[in-house]
Amino acid sequence: MARIDFRPDATVEQVMRTVRETFQSRDYLWEQTDAENAVASEGGKPVRTAALPVSQRVRVSITINAKKHKLTLTLESIGAAYSAAGGGWFYIQLASRYRKMVKAVREDLAAAALR
Repeated sequence: MARIDFRPDATVEQVMRTVRETFQSRDYLWEQTDAENAVASEGGKPVRTAALPVSQRVRVSITINAKKHKLTLTLESIGAAYSAAGGGWFYIQLASRYRKMVKAVREDLAAAALR
């Protein structure tokens, strides 16, 4: 889980738009569930909840807490089904791609002067 602070004067819409653009520019499918929550799935296709334990694609949950001025990115994919066949390697790959997205979101929020 990554928590990213954003400026108190930044609106939820500004932050969500910047995060959405970051994910979409990297071929993630964006599914906004409400004003402060969304899910992004790697590869332009949804990673459904039932597939989370077996997926080799990253699914990230995005939550904005407007009162605390925090953006939370949570890796939901775990690749656990591959544990018998090098599961640690699959998880490292998922976690690496997730960390790259967290870094990209931080950089894009800073570039938009929202951090």
